[in-house]
Amino acid sequence: MIAGLDIGTTKIAALIAEVADGMRLEIIGVGVAPSKGLRKGTVVDIEQATASIEHAVDQAEHMAGRRIESVLVGVTGEHIRSMNSKGMIAVTSPSREISREDVERVMESSRTVVLTPDREIIHAIPRGYVVDGQNGIRHPEGMSGSRLEVETHIIHGSSAFLQNVTKCVLKAGLQVSALVVEPIATAEAVLTEAERELGVALADIGGGTTDVAVFTDGEIYYTGVIPVGGNHVTNDISMGLRTPPEESERIKLQYACALREMVGDNEVVPHRPMGSNEERKVPARVLAEIVEPRMRELFELVYEEIKSSGAAGLLPGGLVISGGGSLMRGVVDLAREVTDMPVRVGKPMNVGGLADRVDSPVFATGVGLLLYALRHFEISGDSRHHPFWRRVTVWVRRWVSRFAR
Repeated sequence: MIAGLDIGTTKIAALIAEVADGMRLEIIGVGVAPSKGLRKGTVVDIEQATASIEHAVDQAEHMAGRRIESVLVGVTGEHIRSMNSKGMIAVTSPSREISREDVERVMESSRTVVLTPDREIIHAIPRGYVVDGQNGIRHPEGMSGSRLEVETHIIHGSSAFLQNVTKCVLKAGLQVSALVVEPIATAEAVLTEAERELGVALADIGGGTTDVAVFTDGEIYYTGVIPVGGNHVTNDISMGLRTPPEESERIKLQYACALREMVGDNEVVPHRPMGSNEERKVPARVLAEIVEPRMRELFELVYEEIKSSGAAGLLPGGLVISGGGSLMRGVVDLAREVTDMPVRVGKPMNVGGLADRVDSPVFATGVGLLLYALRHFEISGDSRHHPFWRRVTVWVRRWVSRFAR
């Protein structure tokens, strides 16, 4: 059984799945709670955030009829940063055959980057290995060579933020199996292998932030976070139509359109202004004139992130958008116009069970956390195959060899 916890600015989603024959995920529990105590993906009230987590987890456990003890937790926020780093080691075995320990050593070498004391590495993802100058190698273990190099994508975040998220989960009575940066998880659910190989960008539009990730040659190349999301559209509607936040959110979900030209002349939007119970109507084109500038700004920022990666113009797979913001009418057309890239909406794939309950971009990150666990952890009950325990084994071996000397 695997559980994922998507801690977002607008909602917290808890998903529980079982691993069926053929390593296929069967969703058995889904819980969603309003996200309280968070702002732009950052914890601002531990007690409220903990209560929201408990609410979502209780729902999922009740639906599944099972209790969970640990979760993979999705994290996001403006504090997330990334870089690409290289590592190199000499292969020291007499046979010159590259061992698992050599792969671990070169990865550790690539993780030796200079970070300020308030930052810590969340992911170190190998993009490709080089053996004696031959590049493009995915799995060097068992090959022969005298020098092993690796290029690694390093994602790091604020230690204080990561500690606060972990505290909330622990206070909710759960252990944290792993912290996973949300665009990494979302990509597991909505991108195909062909898109990753060709080159593709992902924009996951959440409530407070939009996560951006770029993939080339099958691996992650760039990650970034934009401090603009769906809540900014809600705030704009509140100011433009003088409606309270709850009413503005309803209007956004039911009537908003990202392109004015797609709105019919006779379309109207019923709404109740702040301090009034009387329903009024406004032309839908007026609403679109409020929404379009913010959504256009969002995709201009997404495109700037893509250009910052250095991969703009090299992504035949185009742009995949996900998250709640991708459901807005006209958003694909606007994204295509701003970025001049092929654009599609990404929904969760490759899951069974209660798949219809999560068949929406809103659950892309939650499903992606489960698929991430399936891809990166051995679901066998034998903890020796867990990547963490492999690293511990390497550290112990090094300590023993130093002691023996």
